[in-house]
Amino acid sequence: MDTQNQIKRTLAQPDAIETIRQLQNDPTHKTRAAFARAVCQHFGFYDARRHLQVAGCAKALRELERAEHFTLLPVNKRSHLLRRTPSPQRLNTPVPNPVEMPAQAGAVRGLTLIQVKTDEQMRVWNELMICEHPQGAGPLVGAQMRYLIGSEHGWLGGLGFGAAALQLADRDQWIGWDSDTRRKYLFRVVGMSRFLIRTAVHCQNLASRVLGMVLRRLGDDYEVQYHYRPWLVESFVDTDQFTGTCYQAANWVAIGQTRGRGRQDRQNLRAKSIKAIYAYVLDSGFRAKMGVAEPVGLVSLEIAEGLDGRQWADQEFGGAQLGDQRLSERLVESARLLGAMPGRAFCGVAQGNWPAIKGYYRMIDQPDDAGVTMEAILAPHRRRTIQRMKGQSTVLCIQDGTDLNYSGLAQCEGLGVIGSNQTGTDSPGLHLHSTLVVSTEGVPLGLLNAQCLAPTPRQKG
Repeated sequence: MDTQNQIKRTLAQPDAIETIRQLQNDPTHKTRAAFARAVCQHFGFYDARRHLQVAGCAKALRELERAEHFTLLPVNKRSHLLRRTPSPQRLNTPVPNPVEMPAQAGAVRGLTLIQVKTDEQMRVWNELMICEHPQGAGPLVGAQMRYLIGSEHGWLGGLGFGAAALQLADRDQWIGWDSDTRRKYLFRVVGMSRFLIRTAVHCQNLASRVLGMVLRRLGDDYEVQYHYRPWLVESFVDTDQFTGTCYQAANWVAIGQTRGRGRQDRQNLRAKSIKAIYAYVLDSGFRAKMGVAEPVGLVSLEIAEGLDGRQWADQEFGGAQLGDQRLSERLVESARLLGAMPGRAFCGVAQGNWPAIKGYYRMIDQPDDAGVTMEAILAPHRRRTIQRMKGQSTVLCIQDGTDLNYSGLAQCEGLGVIGSNQTGTDSPGLHLHSTLVVSTEGVPLGLLNAQCLAPTPRQKG
């Protein structure tokens, strides 16, 4: 498998929808699982081990059913009620603390990594994570790999790897891929979801040594188990609690930070803490294999360079990775029109140009998993802002927040509560927190960052 199967995208095509409807006429498919298996076989949805991707196909079929493309077989409610989420296998007692631990990693006797394969090893790993890791034992998602950190002194901790984040603005910008390339090659990026050195272990340089050990064997282990090699590993560090020193010592690269969203944050609540993103390259040619250009260093710019004439919008927004070149071109043209009359709605600045108005609203009316996001739109402008910053000896980064009131949108989903009026009625809206960069003379250089949150109301009292 050279690229990842685009299951939902494939099944959402009109001819595929018609094929699915025809397959539904086959009376031998008596359950949803059986039907998903038949769809997989028909469209050739196999993973690298030549296993049918039934779970991914079933999920895509459910989403297309919600979009009213067809109606699937009814769920067997009795079996659904009887189905329980299995509890993780655990030991009956806590894992004993290591004994006679040396102060330096080089003096640890028998330091080894053990890939979790047996039930007993899984029980030890789960017990360690549940009792001592802030995120618990999981569950992990996607292609998974777990390791125990063993020694003659006892169990020292563990690691867990799974699927990478679906979208990550700073990571995606660092790699340089667009939405289509990300969908094809995301499986080549592995997420280190768990890394535990036990609280009872105080051993200098142990964490960085363990990271080096696991990265040297991770590619081989994935190839043996899943029949493909990952090219890149990502991980997150909660900077409120950790400094990331062990990652830096093991030659990981800090490439940005998260936006506080988890994998299931469909309403953009951003309830999770902001974390630093670290990456480790397993294959130095990964960009060439994806067909992505190698990044070049950002050169400094004078403050007004590229901002005069009609080309300013191309300079500030050209090349935005929105998943479709036509959308990127529409963004540049829309920015040019809005820049001529700042503060007005697009219908006003378009001055009756109906194709421009229709194209603008088509560009911004995108599903949640589309490439048109605030981060993607601002990414080229942010790069130009950084270039203007590099041309100054000192800059000021000014942060402030603005409440966006959407009380007039009765059917809008995903809004938070930004306040209440005199009668106590909640005001729906979003909170926009921006970082504006200016020179020491107060000349604006651009937006360095912008985060849009859906606030939750404070508890009374």
